[in-house]
Amino acid sequence: YLKDLIFIILESPQITLTSALLSAIADSKIVLLSCDKSHLPNGIFMPFLAHFQASQIAKEQIAVKEQTKAILWQKIIQNKIRNQAFVLSHTGYKKASDELLELAKVVRLNDSSFVESRAAALYFKTLFGVDFSRNDLCFTNSALNYGYAIVRAAIVRAVCISGLLSWFGIRHANAFNQFNLCDDIIEPFRAFVDMRVLSLKSDSEFLGKAHKRELIENLQSEVLLDDKKMPLIRAINHFVQSFRNALLDGGELANVSFA
Repeated sequence: YLKDLIFIILESPQITLTSALLSAIADSKIVLLSCDKSHLPNGIFMPFLAHFQASQIAKEQIAVKEQTKAILWQKIIQNKIRNQAFVLSHTGYKKASDELLELAKVVRLNDSSFVESRAAALYFKTLFGVDFSRNDLCFTNSALNYGYAIVRAAIVRAVCISGLLSWFGIRHANAFNQFNLCDDIIEPFRAFVDMRVLSLKSDSEFLGKAHKRELIENLQSEVLLDDKKMPLIRAINHFVQSFRNALLDGGELANVSFA
């Protein structure tokens, strides 16, 4: 049944969908992902998930003060770095983990001193080797890109349901990106993908069906949201609602972490 689905991923160029099926997918609030010739997600079809207060929420979002956005970005980056520190600690890199925890403490408003980039450099070189680059064509990057795309799609869905403008980010501001806000919100969730990728092995640069299944099923992995255990997909939905409340009403932003 369509109502039981969250995602549909189209990997084969031979797949043809009717307009009636697309309409039914939209009615069921399902995210539809297309893939490129390397079988990595490259497009997204989203229904019009109009919130009943969409117009009012949009006005409030656009009017949010810069200081509020700066505070939220600071908290998002601190959360991200703490989760990266957990991954390093879990994999035996205690010294580097401690360094990341110290960096998380000195993140300023809007991350004005660019601590995130310093943390990322230490994190990826420690986790995947000193010669690793996110621009390399390799299995690790294929897995990371696929995993991030799945989580990003879940965030896109949650943001649209929340009534927030997906293109109006608090930090990301690419004029050609319809999902700037989603790319802000994904940051604390990336480490959950990284952890799952560490468990995947392959002699090829391409992902197999089993690898993709693992990365999709990662949405059901157990995480903590403000110390409450729940599946990652539910944590994403609750985090987005928390973000909206923090952005528009001055509420406290939730913290997501490993269970």
